[in-house]
Amino acid sequence: MKTTSHVGYFFIVPALVYVLFFGVYPLIYNFILSLKEVTLITYMSGTSPWVGLANYWQTIKDVVFQRTFTNTLLFTSLSLAFQFLIGFFLAILFNRSFPLKGLLQSLIMIPWVLPIIVSGSFFRWFFSDRGMVNGFLLAWDFIDKPIPWITSQKLPIFAVTLANIWLGIPFNFVLLYTGLRAIPIELFESADIDGANWWQRIAFITFPVLRPVIITTLTLGCIFTVKVFDLVWIITQGGPGDVSHLLSTLSYSWAFNKFHFGRASSVLVIMLSLVVSLTVLLNSIRSEGE
Repeated sequence: MKTTSHVGYFFIVPALVYVLFFGVYPLIYNFILSLKEVTLITYMSGTSPWVGLANYWQTIKDVVFQRTFTNTLLFTSLSLAFQFLIGFFLAILFNRSFPLKGLLQSLIMIPWVLPIIVSGSFFRWFFSDRGMVNGFLLAWDFIDKPIPWITSQKLPIFAVTLANIWLGIPFNFVLLYTGLRAIPIELFESADIDGANWWQRIAFITFPVLRPVIITTLTLGCIFTVKVFDLVWIITQGGPGDVSHLLSTLSYSWAFNKFHFGRASSVLVIMLSLVVSLTVLLNSIRSEGE
């Protein structure tokens, strides 16, 4: 008589405990905090009153939050677009043999392997008044005085976006290059026989076959980009003032600089809702193509 053993289920207990303790519990606790008036005093005394959706209403009306939400959308859309485009064309370039291919591939991976603290510190100097960008522009007489890339009211968000694009190119390149290597060479040979040019091969072979890989790349990139914190905090700390905050850095600033833990938690819930919405949108595009 065949017996069913349940011993295998015990092997998933450590992973289940980890997910519940470090994943589910923090989400639930953060959502509860967002429904309370939690300050440093009320948190220490344990007397935080329930305020319902008041934190969300105050957050949405806040001018700083509105600008931060716009910054996050701009930061995410520009990062995803340029990371994907550059990574895609690099993948196409390296999908053929040429001298020093291995060395150049290794150089492309440098942004991925460097610690964030190193990359952030480099870009903080890179965009400073005496950094490389202004030094180059001044040396070639393109400008008369240094451009305040990270100290003005409008340019810092674009400076941190450029830094994030540089960091995300290797990730897009690896996924897209792996997908390209899996496409049968016979498809391209048949296209050559039919007289297809380079753009037609890209449009009618590469993109359709790579569609699942492309959607996966954009989905993961979206998740990673919306929650970026360390890079922006190292370069600008959301400043000057609050002009370069993302949702992640604004939540941190409200929680640990102003001690508005309830409103900070509401920002994180909104950020999570944004990530889920964008992920569902991208996956719906994948479903339509299948």
